Amino acid sequence: MKFKTALRYRVIYQVRSLAIYFGFYALFGILFPLIGLLFSNDVNTDAVIPCLVFMGILSFFGMNTDFKLFIQNGLSRWTIFLVNFVSNAILSLVGSLAVLVLIKVFSGNFISHFQLSMKLIDVYAQGNFFMSWLLFFILLMLSGSLGLLAGVFNDRIDGVKKLIVLLLLLMIPILLGTIAQLGGTPMRLRMLHVLQAMVGYQSTGFTVLPLLLTISCFVGINLGLAYLLNKHREIKRVNA
Repeated sequence: MKFKTALRYRVIYQVRSLAIYFGFYALFGILFPLIGLLFSNDVNTDAVIPCLVFMGILSFFGMNTDFKLFIQNGLSRWTIFLVNFVSNAILSLVGSLAVLVLIKVFSGNFISHFQLSMKLIDVYAQGNFFMSWLLFFILLMLSGSLGLLAGVFNDRIDGVKKLIVLLLLLMIPILLGTIAQLGGTPMRLRMLHVLQAMVGYQSTGFTVLPLLLTISCFVGINLGLAYLLNKHREIKRVNA
């Protein structure tokens, strides 16, 4: 099996999964809220968060389910990692565009008093379609990279090691909170300024470039860690 064949296999699978997602979203995110118009004057449904969650889940399972198949067909671990990354990028590009088009359809006069929203993106993009597309794409890449990392981690690390790593991750917020308290007001202000710079908050509002850079850095970190974990990954054998 070559890279092109493996990529086509992954993309077809993910596009089918995306179609199933939109089918469920049309039912629970559009049809059911429309029924709610019988009891309310206005209905607003978020279109961003469910898509981000779906992307992470799809990436998580994809990195696990296809590894054995690809290894048995002669693909290297680097090629498998690259296939998952490129297929995630393609799905993020297509999925973000599809959601934005869907939002545009339901943001006009198609159905009165019903709207699909993307408040998180609108804060930064201010209605600019291409900026909304870029930001949504990067957010989906972040979700996909997290799912990719989580999938490799779940398959690569077992037992006590997995428990220790998860506990360390849970302790990070506690550690940051302790540092903020011990450092007093100057430390809290410094941490607040760093956070504001990362999300692009200014006195005049939000700017998108710092947020894009921040998210891109996290995507790079997640992919780097996933690559290192995948580098010496082996097929697990279940003992009878």
